[in-house]
Amino acid sequence: MKFYVNEPFVPSKRGGGMMFDVFLNHRGPDVKGSFAAHLHQALQEEGCRPFLDKPDLEKGLPGQEKIYEALRCASVHVAIFSKDYAGSNYCLKELCDMLGSKKLIIPVFYDVSPSVLRCEDPDGPYTKALNIDGTRSATDVKKWKDALREAADLNGFKLDDYNGNEADLKTAIVRKVRDHLRASQLSPVPPYQDQVGLKETVKELIETLNRMEKDVGILSLVGMGGIGKTTLAKEIYRCFEKNDTFDKKSFLMDVRESAILDLQKQLARHLFKADVKDTEEFNKCFNRGMDRKVLIVIDDVHQNDQFDKLIPDINKLRPGSRIIITSRDSNVVNNIMKNGNCEYCKHRMAPLSTTDSRHLFNWHAFQSTDAIDGFQELAEKVADACCGLPLALRVIGRFLFDKREERDLKSTWPQTIKTLSKEEDILNKLKVSYDDHSLSPQARKMFLDIACFMIGQPGHIAMQIFEACKFDYEGAQTVFFRKLEDKCLVELDEDGRIRMHDLLRDMGREVVKNNMEKGTPSHLWDPEMVQRMLQNKEVST
Repeated sequence: MKFYVNEPFVPSKRGGGMMFDVFLNHRGPDVKGSFAAHLHQALQEEGCRPFLDKPDLEKGLPGQEKIYEALRCASVHVAIFSKDYAGSNYCLKELCDMLGSKKLIIPVFYDVSPSVLRCEDPDGPYTKALNIDGTRSATDVKKWKDALREAADLNGFKLDDYNGNEADLKTAIVRKVRDHLRASQLSPVPPYQDQVGLKETVKELIETLNRMEKDVGILSLVGMGGIGKTTLAKEIYRCFEKNDTFDKKSFLMDVRESAILDLQKQLARHLFKADVKDTEEFNKCFNRGMDRKVLIVIDDVHQNDQFDKLIPDINKLRPGSRIIITSRDSNVVNNIMKNGNCEYCKHRMAPLSTTDSRHLFNWHAFQSTDAIDGFQELAEKVADACCGLPLALRVIGRFLFDKREERDLKSTWPQTIKTLSKEEDILNKLKVSYDDHSLSPQARKMFLDIACFMIGQPGHIAMQIFEACKFDYEGAQTVFFRKLEDKCLVELDEDGRIRMHDLLRDMGREVVKNNMEKGTPSHLWDPEMVQRMLQNKEVST
């Protein structure tokens, strides 16, 4: 086993809802039993999660409701335009919804040309279909014609361009979907990161991974919470997305909070193109060995057995494969490095330098690398009090973003400096933003709800739940959520799911625990906590 030392550079189970990457919009009688079914299978074999209504609907659930939910959660929409497509109200309604979502739409012109969709020919199949049915309202027909014309102008795939060869057409579509999903799997790194040494660190670590040559290589990114481990891992992963160094890739987010079986299922889809039901099936897939080089990122490992359950036998990986681990615990990664005959590099994350810390804070507080007049000295003191932690600099910067009045200069900023300077615990530093008086009590409660229950939930589902909470006025839930987003306390990922940094999650749950000591608990998310309270008769049963 080879060991590299890399000096530091200065620089829940998830929520429910349907999980599909691709929505296949089509007219069943035309293509469901042929082209659509073959495309569905090919996408599954590529590791994607396509939705083809009937095969993917859960028994006993309202069909149309689930179809609409699948359309909303999918990142890519594929519209298969066949000769009788315009005869289906459902197809046309779905098309309008897809266009309204602003997500990627891939038109497939199957035995029709884009000109047919424009309904310019009075004898064209789409023109006749839209005009022949008197039960359709003039408003709907106009809306559907506009949607078809918009779709006709999109870059798509034509069966005629492949000389009628459906296999070649299918392969081209799968490649387009795969490339888009790869590019959008991880949310973009914010532009300000370029100013805090990220590129230099990424370049150095990629060179280290390349020097590992033909053996299986493990890179661990180790450091305290909030120091930027996940951000660095994302950018390394994204760089490899741009080339064909690895045949298969998978990024396992937030292992600490996720169910191992869910992560095993994700790995099986991405690496083996297989759907597994349990750990035993996953182990069988893994033990058959890899015939391709893979890149796997395992984010936020905090127990040895988590790695062992995801990589049961590292010697089954093909030489040249790479694993990137992020962890707060150096002992955990030290134990992992003993797994098998591999090359290993530990990168210890260091806090940002004083200069980079101030630039990053200023970017969030003033949208510039420099503080505005009158705030320079205060900004330097706040940034220095954040101890070089990117998360704290980002959150505290956003907290102070709108505090530029004379009274803020004399009270809010000095008080923030005082609080940050005396607090050594990162959670208490972050709590400054949660305690902000500009956050209403209802917005704070929403933050706690998300921290305890809703991380990973589809945003639109969470908004429906909050809407039922009967806030002070209609639409308040959206206003409160955007306020939390503005404060960098929550965010929506590329799939529209709610995310929160693990330290912010921990801070929120700590607030709940402290409130619990003062009276009846407001949130119960931990089964052990519930069991303990019932045993102590702290709640009525």
